[in-house]
Amino acid sequence: MAGDTDNPRLWEGADFYAAPVGTTAPTNVATPLDPAWLPVGLLSEDGASESRDQDSTDFYAWGGVLVRTAKSKHKRQIVVTCLEENLVVFGLVNPGSSAVTATGVTTRTVKVPKADPRAFVLELRDGEVTKRRVIPKGEVESVGEVTLSDSALTAYELTITIYPAADGTLYLDITDDPQAVVTP
Repeated sequence: MAGDTDNPRLWEGADFYAAPVGTTAPTNVATPLDPAWLPVGLLSEDGASESRDQDSTDFYAWGGVLVRTAKSKHKRQIVVTCLEENLVVFGLVNPGSSAVTATGVTTRTVKVPKADPRAFVLELRDGEVTKRRVIPKGEVESVGEVTLSDSALTAYELTITIYPAADGTLYLDITDDPQAVVTP
């Protein structure tokens, strides 16, 4: 059997953080995050998922021979499901809305969502291996249906569109995984 059974990853722990765009991003997996990175709290056991979408156009030479494919409109998204109804999740789900607490009672004023790009970090752990996916700029594009029930947890499925930097970078993966080591 070719391969190494130590290579596959089962991410047994994860945290997801949001911060204003431009917040100092982590450069390693050991240093604590800047205090501006706020945790969204508990995440669904389903984990996070990433999707990719792009258009492609095939070009053919006379006789039907494929000679080139042009790719455009690349879009990358990440989906996480938040299980807490805290202030961070409220802000991601309802950008432009507000919350005020007076005499122990909180009133949330929910308004029509406004554009609210944020930076994100998804931190994953598999035993002694850690990976931080740093997304410098993204935005909650959609929120899944929210169930208010006595038989299911209230959960907020966030679909976050990742915006590329001027150089085309979508995100950085920083890891101490020995399998990721680049050798010259």
